[in-house]
Amino acid sequence: MAITNLNDKINPDQKVVVVVEQPLSTTQVNKSFKTRLTSMKSKMKSKKMSKKDDNALIQLIWITPALAFIALFIFFSAFIVFKNGFNKFPLDIKWEFTFDVFTAVARDETFQRALINSLMYVAFVVPIGLIFSIGVAKALSALLSKRMFSFLQGIFFLPYVTSAMAVAMAFAFMFSSNDAGIFNKLLGAFGIKPISWLEDPKYAIVTVFIFGIWRSLPFQIVMLTTAFMRINTQYYSAASVDGMKKWKQFWRVSIPQIVPTIIYLVTVGIIGSFKALPLGLFGSEKKAESVNAQTIVFWIYDRTTGAGGIQSNQMAGAASIILLAIILAVTIINRQITKMLNKRYR
Repeated sequence: MAITNLNDKINPDQKVVVVVEQPLSTTQVNKSFKTRLTSMKSKMKSKKMSKKDDNALIQLIWITPALAFIALFIFFSAFIVFKNGFNKFPLDIKWEFTFDVFTAVARDETFQRALINSLMYVAFVVPIGLIFSIGVAKALSALLSKRMFSFLQGIFFLPYVTSAMAVAMAFAFMFSSNDAGIFNKLLGAFGIKPISWLEDPKYAIVTVFIFGIWRSLPFQIVMLTTAFMRINTQYYSAASVDGMKKWKQFWRVSIPQIVPTIIYLVTVGIIGSFKALPLGLFGSEKKAESVNAQTIVFWIYDRTTGAGGIQSNQMAGAASIILLAIILAVTIINRQITKMLNKRYR
């Protein structure tokens, strides 16, 4: 007899369940793939976030000493300056907000003279020093000998890395009022009488300007020399083919190419000129006042230390805030001029 029911023959009490897998549709496959891809992305993102958190923590640990230094010597110092500048009572007996200190500082004749001298210092030192630096840098960049170029660049940069006080004292010796001064010896060779460079009000401030120009040259020369050497020589070749003369190439090719460097040096020069402190040229601020050669920073230094017999942290703080406001205003104006020049020479 033929077997009609295999399931009943094997085991009449149990049935064999045959599972037939149906093929997945395209929509289900795409959905499954997207789910797995999203899961992988989330895992990778979590790993990246953990790595970023670890890197941020390590970076924070590295910069903590610098942040502490800035907080202590800059922010806290600025807080003390503003506190003294707006304080009505001297010697920090108690604090009360007032503008009277600024009025007293503005009416001080020695401060007025110091402000005028600082403005004149900026007006003379920055442009004259920049003109000299451009000329020297252009000559250095034209040198073909690398050894000679490195040697001369090192000579010009040496005063910048030397102690400012040592340089000022050496400069004061060269401009000594007696016959031992180097410049007076040079003048004597031409039959000119010795000049009291640092003791005559007519020449004292001029000597300060000369010292400022000479002090600013090293950094500017190095920066401008690098800028000149980065100019593409093809510009000069094209200008020569067109028959342009060398002096025209300087004004129409070289100068436009180094405008960003010039703008940077002008900004740094203005800020540095307002912070000029000719302490090595004069023994004290009172001596500088006697020849009308004091600067704002010198005036603030004297009121802070009391070396000249007058100590007032209030007046020093108010003068510092005035100097800050002047530098900020000049910087904003210079920034606007910078934008105009960048648009023109872009």
